[in-house]
Amino acid sequence: MPARHCLLPVLLVLAAQVFLVERAVSQQPGPSWHPTIRLQSEVRYDNNPFLLDTARKARLEAPTASDSVNGRFRDMSRVTDVIPIPSLQLGLAGPGIGGRTLAVTTDVTYETNIHNTARRHAELQFRVEQSLPHGGGLRVTADWRPSYFHKNYLADAVDLNADSNISGSEKIYEAARSHEVDLALRYRYRLLKSTDRRPLGVTAELQGGYLGRTYDAPFAGRSRNGPDAGGGLTIQMGPAWSLGVAYDVASLKSDVSTAVLILDENLFGVDFNGNGSVIDPNARAAVQVDYSRVERQLGTTLQAIAGAATVSAGYGRRTRKFGSTQPYDVVNRDRRDVLKELMLDVDVRLAAGVHLDLGAKRATQTTDRAADPGSTGEVADYSRFIASAGLRCRF
Repeated sequence: MPARHCLLPVLLVLAAQVFLVERAVSQQPGPSWHPTIRLQSEVRYDNNPFLLDTARKARLEAPTASDSVNGRFRDMSRVTDVIPIPSLQLGLAGPGIGGRTLAVTTDVTYETNIHNTARRHAELQFRVEQSLPHGGGLRVTADWRPSYFHKNYLADAVDLNADSNISGSEKIYEAARSHEVDLALRYRYRLLKSTDRRPLGVTAELQGGYLGRTYDAPFAGRSRNGPDAGGGLTIQMGPAWSLGVAYDVASLKSDVSTAVLILDENLFGVDFNGNGSVIDPNARAAVQVDYSRVERQLGTTLQAIAGAATVSAGYGRRTRKFGSTQPYDVVNRDRRDVLKELMLDVDVRLAAGVHLDLGAKRATQTTDRAADPGSTGEVADYSRFIASAGLRCRF
């Protein structure tokens, strides 16, 4: 999808926000409308930003001669990273439908990676929220990430010594960069109100959206887009405890495209490199691939309030089922990934409008791909730990 088409949804949402604000202000002039400003500064430690398995983490720390030539780890400076993240939110809130609060906000965030500077990027979010009766609400969001460096993937290979097999130094890796626009509509409705006599409360939420990620050349085949839908329940258990459960599914479509893989001709009985034999174990193969997949996410969060502190503990599980039917697509055919995450967050109110945020997350992914099929640079099994500390102020 061309970049201008990805920007169109964002511009439409932004235009809608401006229209809503101008209309509301014209109907409710004066002090009933007020601006909101939030500043946030966070520092994050990530022990595996490129989602590498154990073997490739070791190779990044001490690149082989071949990796130094082929660009496998170009602009991937460190296995770990420290990331300062400043954020600014500007908003306007006032009476909307039925006199209930309407809020229009824009968030701008910039991740300033200290070590892996090629990873630095901005993220923007545009949001419209309308409060509704019975503790309900309607929210429209548009998230835009203009440019992001994932890591380096195999782009091509050249048999320089004409031995019909591709060595490590004959592979060519290029940077995989993408831009992304995600749209979402969420509706919240309180099914049961928590009171002093009946402390149990239940709130339901439904959401639907569209996810779109477009990769720059030479990896346009990795682009994917499609609908996303889900819902959840939050159970309030008195004034201090709540339990949330959410489920989400996304069907992401990619175009079938041609990619260069390094394949063993003995396994397929195919002369991929056109040298008249089918016995080369590391042959350059230009084959059809398909990155289409279905993603399912299940998450649960337990939250407790103790004085000025709010503590949240969560567990999440994401599965990816790839749907490729291409016969030589060893990267995606019959592939299934499972990601499990444990999260802990602490929000401490230091003063009116001033909060300290502390967080930690542990993630592990397993996949049924052996090693790195096709030598593309894909993730196999990996683990990741993230710790963060931040301060936010609302004016």
